[in-house]
Amino acid sequence: MKKFIFLLIFIFITGCQSVNNSNLSNNSKSNFSQKMIIPLYLYNTDIWDHIAKFQNKEIVILNPSNGPGDEKDSNYEDLINKLNKNKNKPIGYVYTKWGDRNITEVKKDINRWLDFYPNIKGFFIDEASENIDDINYYKNLYDYIKSKGNYYIVLNPGVYPDEEYFNIADSIVVFEDEFYKLDSDVCKKNSDKSSLIVYDANESEMEDIIKNYKCKNVYVTDDNLPNPYDTVPSYFDEEIKLLK
Repeated sequence: MKKFIFLLIFIFITGCQSVNNSNLSNNSKSNFSQKMIIPLYLYNTDIWDHIAKFQNKEIVILNPSNGPGDEKDSNYEDLINKLNKNKNKPIGYVYTKWGDRNITEVKKDINRWLDFYPNIKGFFIDEASENIDDINYYKNLYDYIKSKGNYYIVLNPGVYPDEEYFNIADSIVVFEDEFYKLDSDVCKKNSDKSSLIVYDANESEMEDIIKNYKCKNVYVTDDNLPNPYDTVPSYFDEEIKLLK
């Protein structure tokens, strides 16, 4: 009888250890290195140089004039080269009016980006739709861009879209809004292909987001509307360090 009880205890302890080890294994598989996705919608070469020096493979969204603009700017070319040198990822801004902008005009913007700045590494497709009815519009854009090369594509609906969109993007901005509206579940699904952009957040709120929200790409700023991207956050360097 004593041997039988001892055997039961041994089986119970071994089983608990097995479950714990399994949980550790599952948790380790879900871990990944987070990066910053920086909406750099400002023209300040001092700030540009400060950002370009980091070597954390940040994604930096460039927006000369609601897109590439009508002519090449040597300062943007210089910034792109500096970002590439330090293994960051400069991507160009293009807007789509939630699928209502003429797709030919969107493609012209993409071509201008590539003509003016051939060292660009991808595209930030802003004002993207989240509705399944518009999926073909964005699939067309995705295929068009990928036909030009292996460019990194970020869609920005600013909300969690229909699941099908994750098949036609390298990353999707699943939240872009003020901190107080942030849903705790926003990064729970498709976290490795999700980006999170939060504004009007103080430093402690930024630290909480970095610690508890596991979207692949993250940007948090204390700047606010009407343009939360006309400067970098006051705690920018600390945010970079927390994401390393």
